[in-house]
Amino acid sequence: ADKDDAVATTLLADEFQSIVKRATAAPYFIFPVYRQEGFFNMLCQFQQSCFLVTYLEAFKEDPSAAPPCVAVTLYDNLLEKKELALVRADVINMLDKKESQLLLQQLLISYQNDKLYDHVNKFNNQPEQFDFEAYRLLLKNVTASETEA
Repeated sequence: ADKDDAVATTLLADEFQSIVKRATAAPYFIFPVYRQEGFFNMLCQFQQSCFLVTYLEAFKEDPSAAPPCVAVTLYDNLLEKKELALVRADVINMLDKKESQLLLQQLLISYQNDKLYDHVNKFNNQPEQFDFEAYRLLLKNVTASETEA
């Protein structure tokens, strides 16, 4: 399962249900991808059981023509029997596997963690109150503490 163009993880049933509920209520969000010279932003859009991720600048230029860079699919086939959901991120272009793994982690935690989700919700429903820098700093702290745990 070490394909270069896909990363995967699992969610418990309650995590899956919470993410789907929150993503349905707040389907768009942006995530920083860090490279040596700084970072650029990716935009995700949730539709049914899939997050489509594209380069924010391409979306700004032409939303209907922005190519997907990563497609994150949530599979609920095992929910009833195993209380697990599978998550697969197919890397289409622009990102390498390590960046895609980090993006997937950021996406899931931003919809799971209450403080981070507050930013996601503001981005969608109160955009004038959304503070990207505050979100970026909180995300760094939360993902650092998750990595250490």
